[in-house]
Amino acid sequence: MRRILASLFLICNVTATPAAGANPQLHCIVGPAVKTYGGTKWLVHSCDDGKSLVFTAQAGPAAPFEFDLTYTGKGYDLDGRGKSQNKATDAAYADLQKLRVADILKLIQETQRVKRD
Repeated sequence: MRRILASLFLICNVTATPAAGANPQLHCIVGPAVKTYGGTKWLVHSCDDGKSLVFTAQAGPAAPFEFDLTYTGKGYDLDGRGKSQNKATDAAYADLQKLRVADILKLIQETQRVKRD
């Protein structure tokens, strides 16, 4: 389990567009919650800013792929990257774009409830 967490830590470091005076490096290791977007299961981790999320597909048609939902100080920026850009990632992107602030805060709370080993 520790090896998995260590690899997730490496995967879930996000470089965000910083707000004025903010640290540009986020660490997104809280969680994961498991959610389905675009018909694919995603591991959802929250970040140390308490406002941003990382969605990682490690299996299925969207893997390997990651979406970063980063709080910019004025709103959210959704960015995706990975080797598997296809219909599955496009469908997940469409679902993630529909998330409202209340949905994001609920996801953050859900990741924080996940117990660590």
